[in-house]
Amino acid sequence: MQGSDFQRFRAVMAGMAELYQRELSAVLLDAYWLTLGAWSLADFEAAAGHLMARCQFMPRPADFTDLRQARQMTAAEAWAHTLARCSRWREGVSGDDDPAIDAAIRAVGGNRTIAMQPLDKLPFLERRFCELFNERQQATAARRLLGQPGHPDSGHIPAEPPQIGRSHADE
Repeated sequence: MQGSDFQRFRAVMAGMAELYQRELSAVLLDAYWLTLGAWSLADFEAAAGHLMARCQFMPRPADFTDLRQARQMTAAEAWAHTLARCSRWREGVSGDDDPAIDAAIRAVGGNRTIAMQPLDKLPFLERRFCELFNERQQATAARRLLGQPGHPDSGHIPAEPPQIGRSHADE
């Protein structure tokens, strides 16, 4: 949110506090602003509306964060997407996907490894993929939130070292 959004933010928070019969001190309002200020005003208002309609108690900033994280793809959804992608890979179709999915695919050996894996070994590969995907999602979210300059998506360092002698079709 921008500084100019603070008045609307304060009004929504005041309404929420009144709804839950809580006092909203200036210090508490500042704490909410500090934790939610990176959100867009529209996203904040939508989340506040959702939480007020469903929560029995005054939502904490963590409730807002949990709501935002619920929009992210789960590891199981990413694995299903990856299996479909590997089917397309066999047909010679490559796709540009989510960086977390791409990183997890590369980390387990690439599309070829997944596509050619015997069915009885696939659950082990799935488990490793899901671990790597979740790890990447958590790290990316934390790095973005903290504005870490070394974050791969910031352009300061490459996401993966270049693979010499391998093309993307090999993955």
